[in-house]
Amino acid sequence: MSGLPLVLLPGTLCDERLWARVLSFMPDIGEVVTPRYGKGSSMTEVVASLREELPARFALAGFSLGGLAALELVRQAPKSVDRLALICSHAQADTPAGKQARRDQLELARSRGLEALVSEQFVPAGLHASHPGYSESERLIRQMAIDTGLQGVERQTLMAITRRDQHDVLAAFSRPTLLLASAGDALCLPEKPTSADAASPTSRLVWVEGASHYLPLEQPESVAEGLLRWLRQAE
Repeated sequence: MSGLPLVLLPGTLCDERLWARVLSFMPDIGEVVTPRYGKGSSMTEVVASLREELPARFALAGFSLGGLAALELVRQAPKSVDRLALICSHAQADTPAGKQARRDQLELARSRGLEALVSEQFVPAGLHASHPGYSESERLIRQMAIDTGLQGVERQTLMAITRRDQHDVLAAFSRPTLLLASAGDALCLPEKPTSADAASPTSRLVWVEGASHYLPLEQPESVAEGLLRWLRQAE
């Protein structure tokens, strides 16, 4: 084990409950920090604010939007991050089409509510309907979204559309790096983690079967196994 605190960053609409199933397979790993995105109106500002509540040095893992935030954290404070894990995430800036899609999602949430956003956008694209835990995962995503609230979703949207390309950050980061990708992910398509892997001199790309985008919910044991191996990895 690295012996350092493990910081886990959630994805859009999510909070610390995203990690509960994964952590149940990771006993005795020491301090775990699961912050929320509380302040700021851009990726740079939110991460700068986030740094104020983090330990001096830590292992860092992020899911989806959390992976994008993790890369920004590495850019801002590279000496604080002992090792990096990106789960169903990548290093690309948002595209014009992606930005418009996010704005449309936000407008849906404003006009019809967060439950409509979850039911019509995030769950169909992010979960396998045939997965045994589908109903439980759907309920959890819905509850996390409601608790995040419209203001929180607005902040997360701004984080996503204002992010920069971070391939140069990956290229300069020489610490142990894990890329956990879902083979059935319809949101983070295979070329994105593959591109991140190509940019990193120290990465290990692992593909997980049997899940869509919400890998920590659908395959928590596989995520835990990957993270434990990464935490135990020598420098």
